[in-house]
Amino acid sequence: MKKLLFKSPEYYLIILLILAGYAPPYFINPIFIAIATIIILQLIFKNRISGILIGAIFFMVNLYFLGALLSEFNEFKEFSSEAKQLIFVGISIWIVNFIMSAIMIYKYLNLPFRKALHITIEKQNR
Repeated sequence: MKKLLFKSPEYYLIILLILAGYAPPYFINPIFIAIATIIILQLIFKNRISGILIGAIFFMVNLYFLGALLSEFNEFKEFSSEAKQLIFVGISIWIVNFIMSAIMIYKYLNLPFRKALHITIEKQNR
């Protein structure tokens, strides 16, 4: 379960990028494909610096998203059903994105510690 939780941010980002880059019918923006390829390479090679960088960029984009969400919400004159839908769905998406970026940053900040712990445990088992 823990292993799946730590891999989920990269998979989530790949799905998010493909969905964001898709334009009907049958066209995916090449920029989004390139960024998804970078995330796939990160998933394969597990580079610590690029993992922290990707997580931090994702976090900063989420802060921008939150600002845009609140700005759009402030344009409503009254708290109507459309305003409720905007704020509740938007905050839900923001929370999921925030959790994924935090997991990704935490994962790559602790990567050397976990590798050292794994090596120590392997030596003890021999």
